[in-house]
Amino acid sequence: MKYYTLETINNGHAATISKQFHTRDEAINYAFAYFEHKYLNENIALTDEFEIGDNKHNVEYVLDYKNRFRINRVQLA
Repeated sequence: MKYYTLETINNGHAATISKQFHTRDEAINYAFAYFEHKYLNENIALTDEFEIGDNKHNVEYVLDYKNRFRINRVQLA
């Protein structure tokens, strides 16, 4: 079984979202909704994305200098 976790960095403050997602797209959509809510529906755009530690299952998505989120796939044996 696998699931995805979400961590956000909002204005430089890290937060772990205590929710598990079935797909990466579900986690990405949740993250965009989270940031749009925090910014009162301003247009949020993805500026960059990169793998953390050369692990294609642990990706950081950059919105701007102080705002970003990380999605990590967790696989249970």
